[in-house]
Amino acid sequence: MNDKHYDVVIVGAGIFGMATAYHLKKENAQLSMLVVDKAAQAGAGNTAQSAAMYRDTFSSEVNLLLSSTTRDFFKYVQNDLEIDLSLRDITYLWLMDRLQFEKNKNAIEIMLENKVRIEILDKSDIKQKIPSLVTDFDDNEEAQLLNLKNIDYGLLGYDCGELDADKITRDFYEAEFKKMGGESLYNTTVTKLILEPKGEKLGIPGEPVGWQEKKIGGALTSNGDTIKSDCFIIATGAWANELLLPIGVNCHTMPIKKYLFRVQHSKLANFLDNIHFNGENTIPFFIFPVHGIHLKPVKYNNSIWIGGGSLIGKPYIMTKPEEITLEDNPLDDTQANDRDYEFDRYLILSEYLPILKDVPLTNSWGGFYAMNTIDKNPVVFKPKGIKGLQVVASGSGSGIMKADAIGRIASALFNNEEYAELFGGSKFKVSRLGLEKRDVDKEDFVI
Repeated sequence: MNDKHYDVVIVGAGIFGMATAYHLKKENAQLSMLVVDKAAQAGAGNTAQSAAMYRDTFSSEVNLLLSSTTRDFFKYVQNDLEIDLSLRDITYLWLMDRLQFEKNKNAIEIMLENKVRIEILDKSDIKQKIPSLVTDFDDNEEAQLLNLKNIDYGLLGYDCGELDADKITRDFYEAEFKKMGGESLYNTTVTKLILEPKGEKLGIPGEPVGWQEKKIGGALTSNGDTIKSDCFIIATGAWANELLLPIGVNCHTMPIKKYLFRVQHSKLANFLDNIHFNGENTIPFFIFPVHGIHLKPVKYNNSIWIGGGSLIGKPYIMTKPEEITLEDNPLDDTQANDRDYEFDRYLILSEYLPILKDVPLTNSWGGFYAMNTIDKNPVVFKPKGIKGLQVVASGSGSGIMKADAIGRIASALFNNEEYAELFGGSKFKVSRLGLEKRDVDKEDFVI
């Protein structure tokens, strides 16, 4: 049992938790800090199940600030601090039919005004640069049955790409946090936050009762221990509700299962090899015009990662708080449903890319998006009426690409600062990602 009392305990060692730990410790060197996670190491949960991509192609001011400053910081870590993150600007390519392009014209104009580096490709450009891509389905009955859309335009994002999620989480954030004296505790599940009266305990049954001021007095763990701290920061992503709902805190996060599928074959080599888009001489990260289905190139082993797909009909996954210590917690399930590839993604992609026909599925895995049910942006707030509690949640599938900004905002909130300074000097009002004074502008670039 660890009898030490900490100034701050961060529950969750994913990308949000470790970015928060790093920035908070950097700004408050005197704080004793502990990061706790149920996994054996940092970043081993849904961060590890991610495609680990980044982009700045947003029309929303909030999305653009969070993503672009995070990307710039990651580039600083790799290029200036010389910590390899396997970061590469392989570019993103959104494929659109005519109606989608018209719908997104305003968002594209906003991106151009904000100096986001993008290029519009017409159908002839796309055919010339990606000859194996089918762009027209007017006479294809099977494609019409699948409700496939023609490809009339492409939007190419230049400052977009990939990195290694393990390296940014462990080799940088965790490593630097520990250099500054931060501690970690793995293989330990926090099962319950202990709600106590803020002042003197009066011996009232069910204490604290409604009129008493409240605080988090500690956290129970799966090992039977109690961790004591002045402040608990909950950064558990898809698992957040298991700790917060039992004490009456709603972080507007719902977990939804997502899959990634890998196909690998030597015949993909020529398709993956492409001189038109990036310095890696590979195809971009594709987003197709139906259901956000996307394709990530992995050139070194002739493979492709495939994700996305319609979320309608996919259940949000919940667990009962009293069951969270069971080994079969559904939120720990990393298995993918291969039928979702065989009867959904494959049928669609093999029409757009006939080269994928009969290429076998070689691997698949699953994870969870912690979906924000308000506006799909992160929430960073201190729940009203409870001292010693802060929440950092709801990456909604873009956690890695916004993580550094979120860590800085969470640190600023802890320090009761009105503004956080993002990488590069931009100021961001902390309350904009809170609940009471939330101010997140609508994202218009949606396919």
